[in-house]
Amino acid sequence: MVYDQEDVSPDYASDRRFVWALARGLEVLRAFEPGRGPLGVGEIAALTGLPKPTVSRLTYTLAELGYLRVLHKQGRYEPAPALLALGYPVLANLRVRQAAHDHMRQLAQETGTAVGLASRDRLSMIYVENTASSALATLRLGIGSRVEMARSALGRAFLAALCEQEREYLLERLARRYGAAWAELQPLVRDGIAQVQERGFCIVDGEWQPDVRTAGVPLVSLDGGTIMAMNIGAPGYLLDQARLERELGPRIAHLSRMVAPLLGF
Repeated sequence: MVYDQEDVSPDYASDRRFVWALARGLEVLRAFEPGRGPLGVGEIAALTGLPKPTVSRLTYTLAELGYLRVLHKQGRYEPAPALLALGYPVLANLRVRQAAHDHMRQLAQETGTAVGLASRDRLSMIYVENTASSALATLRLGIGSRVEMARSALGRAFLAALCEQEREYLLERLARRYGAAWAELQPLVRDGIAQVQERGFCIVDGEWQPDVRTAGVPLVSLDGGTIMAMNIGAPGYLLDQARLERELGPRIAHLSRMVAPLLGF
């Protein structure tokens, strides 16, 4: 199943305004992640938890509408350019992305790192902007790429900025998502939250990806109504933890404070 899927059935089972056909169609589209490649009906069913007959009807409809393209020889589907029409207006109108881009790029080039801006996507963080130093051959995630909230500096920084009620709500769902593994993961998540609250940023070393070090900071609008997160990082062989703590963590925190007044749509 999609790795951060939340079961909304209990919340909307009795809501007559909730359109299940639309919700299921969107779940099919969410199965197509960057780098995943074309998918067959069975693969989409496994990723979404939807029955194969339902997936077959939905993929046919989405293909007829131009949002999916059929690879007839393979019997698979892939996203079609028309799908960009649904997401592009969000990116184009996200003022903080536009305002932060040049600053993020400059910081990445000066420090030889990758710098990202992300928003919450269920139990993940999804990149809305990402830039990397020209000298950095790896760690180049595209817009739309997702990382786990629990195992990333982005996610822990985001959680730290929430009010206690919202944070505990998400932590409860993360506990369900990870099951037995949560006993080991929860202390690390709470430590990252504490780091942000104490010094403004948190560090994740090798948890999100082996030998990748990152620092994350929350990005909060002046009215507190919109929360995102930023990160800075590089492979461990290029970036030691001391530099991350002494230089890069404070610098990404400064950048976050500088662009926070522009956060919003």
